[in-house]
Amino acid sequence: MAVIVHANENIDSALKRLHREVLRERILETFRNRVYRIKKAELKIQKRREWAKMKRRRRTAARRAK
Repeated sequence: MAVIVHANENIDSALKRLHREVLRERILETFRNRVYRIKKAELKIQKRREWAKMKRRRRTAARRAK
């Protein structure tokens, strides 16, 4: 992964491109997952929390739509 800074390009825009590429390739997520050992139970808990949050949002949206 690399970003080439062009001669007439601002350094901030090059950093933005680099940041976008890091997000696209999910480098930070994989790094975090490999640094710490995540138990299967922890993954299940995280998924359950995400689903619960989505469920709450859907229910409130459905109630508001009525």
